[in-house]
Amino acid sequence: MHRRPFLLAALLGATSLLPALAGAAGEPTVDVKHSIDIETPNGRVLVQLTVINQGRSTVWIPREILAEKELTGRRFDLRDFGNRPIAYTGKMVKRAALTAGDYQALEPGKMLMNTIDITQTYAFKKGRHSYNIGYAGPVLADIRKLDALTEFPARPVSFVYSGQ
Repeated sequence: MHRRPFLLAALLGATSLLPALAGAAGEPTVDVKHSIDIETPNGRVLVQLTVINQGRSTVWIPREILAEKELTGRRFDLRDFGNRPIAYTGKMVKRAALTAGDYQALEPGKMLMNTIDITQTYAFKKGRHSYNIGYAGPVLADIRKLDALTEFPARPVSFVYSGQ
């Protein structure tokens, strides 16, 4: 009976080493944090997306979300406070599947930020309304495997917007 606490402690210690052993075995250790901040100055809705690579290997993030100022499709999950989706009304670009050139490398320990004005790309209601916005956070761990996206979702953020 007295051995069980020691066995439990040994098992817990061994399981805490598993992530380190996986990285040592050559498997990439991927840990990406996406976060959203919203500003609503002068009747606009600005989404500031921050991506931090907390892992031990380079990852690839869609370039549109990190480098462009305008969206070409519904990238954010925008909902009213009744949890009803807000329609995407912006530019839609029909294109072939993404290629390696459509991704931005993000090295371990690095951070990238971009601000996108979504005022004209979603159907915000007139008057003062509350909204929630989320982002799925697609990430490629291996640029040679373009169909192997992993998602690291951003925590949804609530904001109030007074549309004209």
